[in-house]
Amino acid sequence: MRQIPTKQSADVKLSVSSDSRFPFSPFPIGWYWVEFSENLKKERLYSKQWMGQQVIYWRDNKGQVCVSEATCPHLGANLSPELGGKLEDGLLVCPFHGYRYDVDGRCVRTLSGPPNTPVELKTFPTYESGGVVFAYWHPDGAEPTWGIPDLSIGDWSKFLYNSAVIRTHPQETSENGVDISHLPYVHGYEAVEILKPLVVEGPCLQNFFRINRRVGPSKLVSFTLDVDVTVTMRGLGFSMIEPVAQEAGIYVRQLALCTPIDEEHVNFVMAIQTKDIERPNVLIPGLSLLPRRLLNYWLRKIFFKIYMTDISQDFHIWENKKYLTYPRLGPAEQDILRFRRYCEQFHIID
Repeated sequence: MRQIPTKQSADVKLSVSSDSRFPFSPFPIGWYWVEFSENLKKERLYSKQWMGQQVIYWRDNKGQVCVSEATCPHLGANLSPELGGKLEDGLLVCPFHGYRYDVDGRCVRTLSGPPNTPVELKTFPTYESGGVVFAYWHPDGAEPTWGIPDLSIGDWSKFLYNSAVIRTHPQETSENGVDISHLPYVHGYEAVEILKPLVVEGPCLQNFFRINRRVGPSKLVSFTLDVDVTVTMRGLGFSMIEPVAQEAGIYVRQLALCTPIDEEHVNFVMAIQTKDIERPNVLIPGLSLLPRRLLNYWLRKIFFKIYMTDISQDFHIWENKKYLTYPRLGPAEQDILRFRRYCEQFHIID
């Protein structure tokens, strides 16, 4: 994991306003999506609202990525490209006095030469893997003590992805990964069963279950799959769902990346990649006669459409539900309480 050093200040505390929908911080500690690598071009400066503040991010001419606050530490100028911030020779240039910063956040040059005193941007540790760029958020500026999985390992396809802005919280979207009782009613899954107990180890949580699902563009052109699913969470900004249909040799990886924009809204990114199907004739006899590249592209598009359809069925529920601190859970829903205890480590409350 490649991390860019950070010099964040330690003067920020998370608090919860009395009119908040949730009894915890809108910005939990953790790794959060910033961008897909293919959209982060060298020598271009970008900005966005991320974790309740404006940030800028860029890739220098050596390919290294920086994510930082959009405020120049010299005299407070806004460094976003919309307001005059720019890159020259891989360095960020302030539009006010021409101070130049490298991807480590250090001011390395002013118009009159090297700075007389140290001047550093507030930057965030970054991690780029498998075509996805993440940054680490901690309200006190602490360095990360844990990471997220390496997405570059294995013969996976490129990600297909989309996103939606939703009025909710990362804890709410992540909770779906352990709430398997909603799967038949909301998403139409059949024969849902737990394969083994929930595993919680520090910042990592895993859930294992099996579903039966009909897959295809229509009822006439479809097939039924028995699917084993592993859900892996690393904090509340990173959830990875891995459905496997062993009989046909289908391996899918879905990312659910929930990143707070402000105190009310999140950017919910849905991404999917697949491996080449191993036994296509199990699905439909003669399917292996199709060109392999076309077949795998077609299947990936189908699985992505299913994923998008399924997850969008939760959007209006997330946006309108009320968080209950003491829900009335049944005996088969106790994993939700374990999940909520797991979440406590990512919240800091005054």
